[in-house]
Amino acid sequence: MFIALWPPMFDAILWDMDGTIVDTERVVWEVMLKAFRKAANIELPADLFERLLGQSEIDFYRNMVQTYSLSAEDVERIKQTFDLEYIPKLADVPPLPGAIERVTESAQLAAIGLVTGSTSAQASAVINALEIGHLFRDIVACDMYERGKPDPGPFLMAAENLDADPARCLVIEDSPSGVTAARAAGMKVIGVHEGNRGKYKINHADLEIASLRDLDWKKAAALVGG
Repeated sequence: MFIALWPPMFDAILWDMDGTIVDTERVVWEVMLKAFRKAANIELPADLFERLLGQSEIDFYRNMVQTYSLSAEDVERIKQTFDLEYIPKLADVPPLPGAIERVTESAQLAAIGLVTGSTSAQASAVINALEIGHLFRDIVACDMYERGKPDPGPFLMAAENLDADPARCLVIEDSPSGVTAARAAGMKVIGVHEGNRGKYKINHADLEIASLRDLDWKKAAALVGG
């Protein structure tokens, strides 16, 4: 049985979504390939997938504008084509092992927020399909900020929205850029390997775990509470 910690150790617990709560990477890439092909007649190279993982959607499109000299109209057409297929697919993306249980537990420990490189519409589609949307007190998505991870801005925005001291915030992430962003924001971060299949180096996290099933809240509290 889950036992809440007392006294509370966290002001807030901030969750990444893609690769941490759900495994959306391959779905994103498959749909993005189709969208670029259909809307802009561009065939994206296979090696682009690994190089761009962990970026926010807004930063991804900025890179594509520079790489392919896309116009604003090109980007909007690609985005619309992508979302038309991608958002409905999100209802069927399963949670990663332990994700539902740990998100539910975290909401008993502190205010929880979602800090994601996906859009607000995409984030809502995921967490509502998983029936955990009501647990999140705040969502910071890529259409709310100018610079994505590894910039600390998205995490600092979430802390401010939740009236939380960054030093008393715990972040749960799977990507190197997310870990870097959390640490730059002055937060403690747990790096989870399940969603990234161990292919990311996230040893700059304060604690690394293989799966959310291995998340020990007392160990996590020790990171923040000293």
